[in-house]
Amino acid sequence: MQTFKTFINEQAQMDPLFLEVDKSMIENNKDAMNADFDRLTAAPYQNSIVFYNQLRGTLERYGILIPPGATRHFLNFDSELSFQLGDSGLYLYVVFNTHKNAKVEGYVQVVDEAELNNLMNSDEEVPREDEEEGEEKEEMEDDEEEMSYGEKYRKRMDDDG
Repeated sequence: MQTFKTFINEQAQMDPLFLEVDKSMIENNKDAMNADFDRLTAAPYQNSIVFYNQLRGTLERYGILIPPGATRHFLNFDSELSFQLGDSGLYLYVVFNTHKNAKVEGYVQVVDEAELNNLMNSDEEVPREDEEEGEEKEEMEDDEEEMSYGEKYRKRMDDDG
């Protein structure tokens, strides 16, 4: 039997960005989960904790529990996270931003490692079709605050239709 202090130290050393999952369940339900996440992120949220609770509820329907240590990542105004989904080779990609109107918009998807690297490295701005190439960067920064998450975050290749 271990002491309480030993238990607490073991829990603190666990990686909060690792989620225990059943590999076959994830592989069989990946598309359904991503469809649920698309519905989840369609509207803005009042704050990041409400967004976190909705995400947690969706994951629990698929038998995935977010460890308590991950909660602190959702206390920020903006965050980009990836959770490793067991040994399935898949990741849960989560990004959210708080705008000036205090609404939180986010994007969540189950992706493989290549898609995760693409999403995590997509810091460069992709010019919209209606913009001219010579347009000033200042105007683009002003427009970024008004952009919805669908314009700001790059979708996966298989979402193109």
